[in-house]
Amino acid sequence: MQYERRWLGGMKSALLVFDYQTFFVFILLLMILAAAKANEDRPADDQETGSSGDIGDEPTQGNATLLDRVDKFLRIVEQYERNRGNCTAGVGTILGKGVVVQYGRRRFRKQAEVAVHRANLLTRLWRFMKQEEIQSEVLLYTLVHSMVASDKDIFAAGNCYDKDQFKNYTLFCPYAHRLRNSSTEITVKDLSVAYKYLNNGSEFFREPKTKAQRKLNSSYALSVGLFQYRYNESEHKPTVDLESIQIDYDDGHWGLPYFDCGGGDIWMMTYTVPFFGYDQENRRYYFKGTSGIDIDLQKVDIDQCPQKEGKEYNHFAGTHKCKLETTKCVPVPGLGFSRGSYHCVCKEGYYFPNTDIPVEKRYYDGSDVERAFELETRGSASDYQTNFTCLPCAKGCKTCLDKTPCLLQLNWVHRSVLLGISCVLMAAIPLLVVFTYKYSDVKVLKAASPVLLRIILLGAFLLYCPMIVQYFEPTQVSCCLRVWMREIGFSISYGALLLKTWRISVVFRVRSAQRVKISDTDLIKRLLFIVLLFSVYLTVRMVIGRPKVMKATHSSKKHAYQCSWDTWDYCAAVAELCLLLWGIRLCIVVRKAPSEFNESRFISWAIYNETLLSLFLNITMFFLQSIANPDLLYLVLFIHTQLTTTVLLGFLFGSKAYLVYKYRGKSEQAATTINRGSKYVAAPKSNYSVQMTSVATSGNVSNMTGTAEGEMQEEDIQCTPRSPESVLQTSMSGGGGNGGTLAKDIEEEFKRLYTQLETLKQKNMKLGNPHLSVKLSAMTEAACSCPPSPSENGRKVIISLDKIEESTHL
Repeated sequence: MQYERRWLGGMKSALLVFDYQTFFVFILLLMILAAAKANEDRPADDQETGSSGDIGDEPTQGNATLLDRVDKFLRIVEQYERNRGNCTAGVGTILGKGVVVQYGRRRFRKQAEVAVHRANLLTRLWRFMKQEEIQSEVLLYTLVHSMVASDKDIFAAGNCYDKDQFKNYTLFCPYAHRLRNSSTEITVKDLSVAYKYLNNGSEFFREPKTKAQRKLNSSYALSVGLFQYRYNESEHKPTVDLESIQIDYDDGHWGLPYFDCGGGDIWMMTYTVPFFGYDQENRRYYFKGTSGIDIDLQKVDIDQCPQKEGKEYNHFAGTHKCKLETTKCVPVPGLGFSRGSYHCVCKEGYYFPNTDIPVEKRYYDGSDVERAFELETRGSASDYQTNFTCLPCAKGCKTCLDKTPCLLQLNWVHRSVLLGISCVLMAAIPLLVVFTYKYSDVKVLKAASPVLLRIILLGAFLLYCPMIVQYFEPTQVSCCLRVWMREIGFSISYGALLLKTWRISVVFRVRSAQRVKISDTDLIKRLLFIVLLFSVYLTVRMVIGRPKVMKATHSSKKHAYQCSWDTWDYCAAVAELCLLLWGIRLCIVVRKAPSEFNESRFISWAIYNETLLSLFLNITMFFLQSIANPDLLYLVLFIHTQLTTTVLLGFLFGSKAYLVYKYRGKSEQAATTINRGSKYVAAPKSNYSVQMTSVATSGNVSNMTGTAEGEMQEEDIQCTPRSPESVLQTSMSGGGGNGGTLAKDIEEEFKRLYTQLETLKQKNMKLGNPHLSVKLSAMTEAACSCPPSPSENGRKVIISLDKIEESTHL
């Protein structure tokens, strides 16, 4: 390709004048070029313009060859910097084309325009001035001096003439350049004395001359000027129309970077543009010379860090040697045209291993990293693999200076104790479920409806689950589970309690003799509706504003992660409060309703307790969010759970378990009677006795048939007139002729009879039911009309209920 042919041609001519050191450098460049030609899969022109892709990232399979060539280019620059005194005069040492894109066509366009301006000036001077006027060397030296002085980024400037174009000189090139050790002193000389730029085919002169010939052979633009010279003190001469060829930036040429041995002894880039003379006889323009500037690349910083988006293309981007796993490349300005002009700084989340040095010096110098990497590639001893890395910060730290933790450590012992207590209580819930099955025939459980009791246990189990979920470090999943378990558990457990209370209130408010049938199935349907409402709320929240893990700052300046507590949580708290307020209203309604086992009273206590503690919890959580203490929040959750859920289970199942185990092995009637604190004495009044059946007070449908728990049904009371003989026969039927057994049977018979009558009286007084008053009075009179007590072996048996000490106050 043309790219390689131009390089090879320039190298062949340069080898004639270079010493052995330069020869080896060119051999190295030839090897680089051969490797590039063998491995590249895209045209050389694309590489020159930088359109082949972004090399700002770390080397990949597609651009590794290009970055390797740039790396070797930087090594050559460093080598010549160390051995500048052994070079051969000339500009034969040339580097790659990619640098032109970075520095020539983009960064130094402003400086190149100075050369364009000077080319247009020289063209006009040679077009309109007399030869003897323009051939003043002082004038031409001054012109190049002013070019260098006009811009500090211009190292040198020159106006080099073609052969035999100035006086009788073969070559003439006024050339001004700065001194290496001074930014103000400028030296002006004739470059052609030491450097014959026509003999070695110098690119800076050859390429502009070629472009000038093409411009002259095509149509070109003219710059027109209207000149009015002075005639005298009050008048001008007639206007003169003077036009000249217009020279633009595109007419110039950026040369490849080269080492100017003998000129400035520096790495330079040159921009040259042609200027023209004018043949008055043939009335045509011709190429006369070049106007150019030199840029000192030693004063240009090399940015080896990754290419940034939106920034102009950087040929050296991505050639740094920082280890990107833990460090990042930061360019350092002012180090000039040399590799290693960067620092490897620790990334966020990592800290510098040596914490004894000042913070501002905690970085790896790019030159040290480059040196270690070069030794690594040569196979020499190097610490590149084990050094130049940073250490990770403690967990939860975004930035750090050392390994000091910045995340608040959780008190796992404290949390484990609280979780253990909660798990023990959760393990007791399945035992309570078994309890409701095993003793489902016991009257105290029948009255409470075992099905609803099991549903309440399910809700209580879910209310304990947030203790498990929040035991671990919070995540978005655990925060969502906490909300679901809390709300669903609350809706199931307290929804069932409220519906049980609602059934009592409905039956209690009925004043007619007609039954109100509200079965457990009806209550479960209503409970499903309540749970559905909470589920809809939770689903909407998961879609719109699901809980998040937020980062807060503890008083110790350490960070802590905790689940967010936002408007959605307060909305749920308001919904719970509304449900509980409805429950409080129901509790007030049924406070005088008869309840054989006081279950409605226990339910009321549980609802009052939950209402007050839920208000306390929400107010507490509002203030505890800013404290950022996860252990304290976990303790508050534990206390709230114990004071609400555990107390609820104690109210509902504690009394039932006590009664079941207290009267275990005794008759069902003895286990379900209530201590009334009254005394009864049997007195004969009539020849009738009252036979009463047991009163069914179960909440079960099969026993209640829709009535409220503890309420007596009129159909369950049967009064049958009996003769004294019949009573005696009945009383003695189980005695087997034994007088002692007979007395005991009679005593038990009276005990059951009077206890049931007293129960009916008290409930009738509470209900104030006038329909039952007459019947109760009649039954009482009939019971009091029992015949005298039989004799045992001729002795009269006197039965006094004052001696009955056993009571069943449930």
